[in-house]
Amino acid sequence: MSSEIKPNEPTPSSAASVPSWAVHLPAPQSNPAWIEQSEVEDLIKSSATKAGVDFLIVDVRRNDLENYLLKTAVNVPAQTFHQTLPTLVSIWRNIPLVIFYCGSCGGRGPRCASWYQDALNAESITTSEARILTGGVKAWVAKYGETSDLVQKA
Repeated sequence: MSSEIKPNEPTPSSAASVPSWAVHLPAPQSNPAWIEQSEVEDLIKSSATKAGVDFLIVDVRRNDLENYLLKTAVNVPAQTFHQTLPTLVSIWRNIPLVIFYCGSCGGRGPRCASWYQDALNAESITTSEARILTGGVKAWVAKYGETSDLVQKA
């Protein structure tokens, strides 16, 4: 898996202006790497990796969580993510790869991934790392379809 930030992808700090729900929260400092859809597909389909053990997929949508999630994804809305971060870190700290996404990964997904990586860095935790899904759920459904074994109903 590539650990570089792609030049055409927004960084968490430039992804979007600060939304109203996040103005009182600290600005993200980390710049987690992006992960391609095909890499996530391989993780989901592989018999050598198990969701919740080897990787975790986190959907951070709230109001726009309407139809589809990535297969195996858990929903933790961005609007309450930072407040629950200490608990999430204690639960997820031994999952090697935590993959975040939102609608198109232009704001909430990168912001939450950065906060998670910031929290790991603050505690010198190296057993887990944040990644951001390229294109978010919109690109995922466009690529794999609504009835694929890689998509689940919300």
